[in-house]
Amino acid sequence: MSYKSKSGINTEVLWDDMQVSISNLTIPAADYPDPALYNMGIGGGVTFPVLGFALNEYIYFDVQTSHGMKLNSILDDHIHFILPNTTTIGNKFKFRLDVVAAAPNAVFAVPAGSPYTKEHTVAANDNTTHRILDIADIPAVNSGVSTIYKCKLTRVAASAGEYGSDVYLLFTDCHYQVDSLGSREEYVK
Repeated sequence: MSYKSKSGINTEVLWDDMQVSISNLTIPAADYPDPALYNMGIGGGVTFPVLGFALNEYIYFDVQTSHGMKLNSILDDHIHFILPNTTTIGNKFKFRLDVVAAAPNAVFAVPAGSPYTKEHTVAANDNTTHRILDIADIPAVNSGVSTIYKCKLTRVAASAGEYGSDVYLLFTDCHYQVDSLGSREEYVK
């Protein structure tokens, strides 16, 4: 069974990731999350790097779209996190994502809805379980291949019952729809 049209474009919906490792993020001079080591809730003395976000701390990161991304489609941005403790089950934390974007030869603009916010309610096992917080479905601004998204991720005040510990960022990435393996020309789909 083939999912490609004669033009080489997939006709079924497929998804992929554009990943941003926390080691590739830009940390500001002040109000930055603390680099920390965490054992992921497992004893034994082995720890792994995380970024601990307190209230009003932020980072910058960039995303460049893949040539395989379906043009004029959403970019689903989310973070992967774990908490250092869950002693306050039911408390909340919130993140805000500010975004500007532009395709090559286009003017940078703020996508509709930016800044985006998403809140999480602390649950049992958030200190040992890899969790995902979907922050934004960034609208279809990728009118050309290699669209650049400039992003600022900030922990902001929750609506109520603020979680008092850091939120440990493990990873941030974006899901996107794929419609081909790439582009037939370097800068054109």
